[in-house]
Amino acid sequence: MTDIQWVYGIEPESMTPEWRQRIIDLFLSETQEVYQDSSFINLAIPQWDGNLMLIDRDTYPKPSCLKGIMWSKPFMEDSVRVVAFVIDKDFQSKGHGGNAWKFMTKSLKNQGKKYIQLEVKCSNVNAQNFYRVRGMEIIRRIDSYYKTEHGYMMRGNL
Repeated sequence: MTDIQWVYGIEPESMTPEWRQRIIDLFLSETQEVYQDSSFINLAIPQWDGNLMLIDRDTYPKPSCLKGIMWSKPFMEDSVRVVAFVIDKDFQSKGHGGNAWKFMTKSLKNQGKKYIQLEVKCSNVNAQNFYRVRGMEIIRRIDSYYKTEHGYMMRGNL
């Protein structure tokens, strides 16, 4: 039995290289996107309610215990931008993403944020549906946003 829980994340630049490599590996396996370690260090994700990590507490503190990440940042005065959201395929469709989204949006709404924005691959229909159910809509297509294809900008109310 595993004890899978969302916990507050730490700033990417404070993570060990092994933990950042686990995040790189998650993105590669789940999105086929290749990221460099420096990409995560330079994101400047603060420690706050929009920085969450899905952890298997039974195997913590090994980097392999990381099963998902949700990183967002304040964006303009009243908005939040999700810059990274990925969950290991073995833990998708089990309510983990919805739980993180609910926690984050409720908390950030209480902090006075009104809008949320993100980018998603055009081919990732499952993710788009996940966001639509949560009140987001496609605003526009962003050509060549990802290395492998175009993306959509999605925006919604918190």
